[in-house]
Amino acid sequence: MRLQIEDYPGCAEAARILIAAREAGIAGPRLPADCRPQTQGQALAVQQRTARLLRETRQDAIAAWKSALPSPEKTVVAPIYASSVAHGDVVPARAPVVRIEPEIAFELACDLPTRDEPYTHAEIDAAIGSARLALEILGCRYAAPEHASLPELLADHMFNAGLVLGPRIASPDAAPASMTLTLSVDGAEVEQHAGIHPNNHAKAGLYWLANFLREQGLGLSAGQHVITGSYAGFMDVPANRAIALAYGDLGVLKLRFTAG
Repeated sequence: MRLQIEDYPGCAEAARILIAAREAGIAGPRLPADCRPQTQGQALAVQQRTARLLRETRQDAIAAWKSALPSPEKTVVAPIYASSVAHGDVVPARAPVVRIEPEIAFELACDLPTRDEPYTHAEIDAAIGSARLALEILGCRYAAPEHASLPELLADHMFNAGLVLGPRIASPDAAPASMTLTLSVDGAEVEQHAGIHPNNHAKAGLYWLANFLREQGLGLSAGQHVITGSYAGFMDVPANRAIALAYGDLGVLKLRFTAG
């Protein structure tokens, strides 16, 4: 059955609670039972209400999306807001250890608006302007996410707490299915991973997302970035140290997370 956004009576309250937790930076309890989403469609409604409230009350627009090919059991899709996207090499952090995922971010050069007919891969490729090395910052508004249901996690944007955009790569088509990832801290190599894209194709999640949003009466806009899955699961890195992550032959993303 095709997944559709499904509004419900507790949607607005769920969005307000999750926004408050997001802004406080402190994980809290699960959503109250009377506003807890019961389906993935209801979770998507919470996402959309969150996006609308952030846009209308804080001028915080959708700057990016996370996506991946869905499974029969789970859909991974969520907007990422401008206030949580970092472009520089110094990134504020709330904790002494930051959980990250190495990804590629595709930047759109033109809109992919809603329409009746599906977008072809060629049309989506033509809309991509560039691609960058990127890190998804992970976090959760629930203190015990292991006890939250899938719809609750989806409503909370599937563990997204931000996005770091690094240097551009030679071409969007240069994003490989696999590559070696090497993490260094203060100049010393600490981890190396045989990185593999979870969908075996870095653009697969973008191809899916463009048509999923189209089906919902939504779309993608020029200037937005789309990340499509981690090449190496997650990594925990220390704040207040020099971090360098080499993405095979594509380049190196260097940054420092700063925490008080």
